[in-house]
Amino acid sequence: MVAARGVRPICFLSDFGLGDDFVGLCKGVMLGIAPGATVIDLTHQVPGFAVEEGAEILEHATRYMPEDTVYLAIVDPGVGTERRALALSTTGGALLVGPDNGLLVPAAESLGGIESAVSLKNADYHLRPVSNTFHGRDVFSPATAHLATGLAPSKLGEIVDPASLARVELPGIEREGPNTFAAAIIGMDRYGNARLSTTAEEAGIRFGARLRVEAAENGEMPVRYVETFGHSKVGDLVLVPDSHRRLSLSVNKGHACRALGLKAGGRVRLTLLENGPKPAERDARGDE
Repeated sequence: MVAARGVRPICFLSDFGLGDDFVGLCKGVMLGIAPGATVIDLTHQVPGFAVEEGAEILEHATRYMPEDTVYLAIVDPGVGTERRALALSTTGGALLVGPDNGLLVPAAESLGGIESAVSLKNADYHLRPVSNTFHGRDVFSPATAHLATGLAPSKLGEIVDPASLARVELPGIEREGPNTFAAAIIGMDRYGNARLSTTAEEAGIRFGARLRVEAAENGEMPVRYVETFGHSKVGDLVLVPDSHRRLSLSVNKGHACRALGLKAGGRVRLTLLENGPKPAERDARGDE
């Protein structure tokens, strides 16, 4: 159940990066309104304007946050336009604040679905004057902090129809034949691993599978699907399941993105050459 007293935790995601003052200013505004709030910095390294990637990260995070969390998500290429600023209530009790560009919806659906939506029109809960380019500080952060202290979402503005909200379709797998599929690169971490838009189950591959990967700048290379980096040698190109349970294209103690010239938003093609053993066969063999 949602906490009946105290200040609700805030989970903050953005594409602001950490080289400027944007994150600090937003947190200063929130803590000025809700001094007791715990602000969880989920990430501020979403690639600039990458709404789909931000939506996927936010949706995944809902599995691990307190159920009464207020989510503040800002990836907002439409700032200053007619796009709406929103606060969403979910049937699970969590609240989400951010732009109406599809960023919030997958997370809201993972939290039980959208119970109600409010357009943040009430200027009493904005910082004045409102910047045309920094609604994160002047509109979204104050709304988030007020919600964390217990303000009813309806106080923030006008009720809108949840069916009218913008949606995004998260990248998936594209089949190109019985053994060939293409996947989008939905993220790159600091270790140079490229997160792909598919799981092993969707791709139909098992541990030990041998594949061929085609990347735009480097032609074709062999790759193997392994459980952990410990099942490969230093320098090997491998597929591993990442923390989001998606496939990650990696080089053991190397940098796959540099090695293959990969970029977020790009695509790779993978062809299955030989699948790994079925789980029962692996158990019988004693494979790890």
